[in-house]
Amino acid sequence: MKVFEALARWLAETAETPLFGVVGDANAYLVDDFKHRFGGAYVAAASENGAVLMAMGAAMVSGGTGFATVTHGPALTNCVTALAEAVKSNTPLVLLSGAVKAADRENLQAIDQRAVVLSSGAGYERLHAPATALADLARATRRARAERRPVVLDMPADLLWEAADWRPASAHVPELPPGELTGEALDHAIGIIAAARAPVVLAGRGAIGAREALIRLAQRIDAPLATTMRAKSLFAGADHVLGIHGTVSTPAAAEALARCDCLIAFGASLNFHTTAQGAFLRDRRIIQIADRAEDLGRNATADVAILGRSEDVATTFLHWLDEAEIPGSGFTQTLPAQGLDRPPPAVARDPGPGAVDFLTTLQQLDRILPAERTLITDAGRWMVRSYAQLSVPGPLDHVTTASFGSIGLGMGAAIGAAATRRDRTAVLVCGDGGFMLGNLTEFHTATRETLDLIVVVFNDGAYGAEHIQFVEKQRDPAIALFDWPDFCTVARAFGAEALRVSSPESLAALPATLEARDRSRPFLIDVRLNPDQVAMW
Repeated sequence: MKVFEALARWLAETAETPLFGVVGDANAYLVDDFKHRFGGAYVAAASENGAVLMAMGAAMVSGGTGFATVTHGPALTNCVTALAEAVKSNTPLVLLSGAVKAADRENLQAIDQRAVVLSSGAGYERLHAPATALADLARATRRARAERRPVVLDMPADLLWEAADWRPASAHVPELPPGELTGEALDHAIGIIAAARAPVVLAGRGAIGAREALIRLAQRIDAPLATTMRAKSLFAGADHVLGIHGTVSTPAAAEALARCDCLIAFGASLNFHTTAQGAFLRDRRIIQIADRAEDLGRNATADVAILGRSEDVATTFLHWLDEAEIPGSGFTQTLPAQGLDRPPPAVARDPGPGAVDFLTTLQQLDRILPAERTLITDAGRWMVRSYAQLSVPGPLDHVTTASFGSIGLGMGAAIGAAATRRDRTAVLVCGDGGFMLGNLTEFHTATRETLDLIVVVFNDGAYGAEHIQFVEKQRDPAIALFDWPDFCTVARAFGAEALRVSSPESLAALPATLEARDRSRPFLIDVRLNPDQVAMW
């Protein structure tokens, strides 16, 4: 067995998601064996950046690890944006990258690949020798899982053809064992909770496995429930749910959060989005719980920081609250049981001819699009309202691609999500600038893979954020305006179906058109907006 054969077999037997990639001379035989000899699920991307984004989307919806592969040199440099996005979103994935032969110093694609990888914030590992190849790949995978970020495995092309023995290597990363909290931190936390009159229980991505324990705790202390963006809809169906905690909170939720005097945050990093630039941390006591020490105090200093599993800590809090016979705060008795997480109905504005109103259309799309969906959101000026308005069944049904502030990353992530979870419709929401900048590159991949994917393009014919800045400063926004091609025509040329929504009548026709669509190929909805009439409130 050659090294590339051993790596292919290990991936086929270990990877919990498909392998995404672009083949070249350093990885082509590995991919071929992975797919045809060992029966692995492989998706061929159109671009290397897209392949890494696909692995990221797959990891987000599976809760596992994504896998991608590219060849060397420019193939790796093309991945830097996607790697940085995965780093900033704490998404575990492994990128198997080729590397030119060490002796081939004049190879056009020779580059310091370690420096490239480290510049993105990703981890770096190297395939050292044929005898260590499987251990090297397993170590890269363990690191990705433990560090919750991408790790790149450099594979020198000459080593891939050396003989290797099959020696199974484990990539298992043990979780924190169940534990019972004791000591000063527990006493301090219970004291803060006992004194609170308006506590709030917040859950982040690191706490999505503790839903029931957090609901029991919240009910015991009369606290409403909130989530970060990455844990969206975790508490769907429960009472006193505030929805997203932070910059996209509903007005009703923001009013309740303004009264909070004690925030109990489980598995949340407390970044500036979640805390509304720190506004939702002022004048309140903070208890932060995380299952990794490096996540405690990263973005905010808590009064009590606790290392432990969310479910265990919540259960321990419940036990001692009962033992001490501490009464509930009574906070939720002043709040309605339902509706705090629902945004108020939008007020329609006249956008002029050939366009529709943004907010009312967004709310109608939430009702029209399939309820059992995986939602993928790209970046753009429309995204903040989309985060607030578009619902998802649960936290593993929401993929975000704005952690690095780049537009155009959504299509790759959507393909990864759709290829991993083929049991439901994937819905990608993006802007026209993002669609042209990066998403169009992978559009045909979605068609080729026969994915059930709906792409909603909010098309204002502009780079919206820049358009706003020019207008606010009384400057001509012309350089931020674009005369794009007809997206519906482009989509059909790629083999997809499409419909333009540019009037209330065309929006009214959308439900029937979506119901009759061919679910084995993408469907694009071109939502025409007036760049001067894209109201956010």
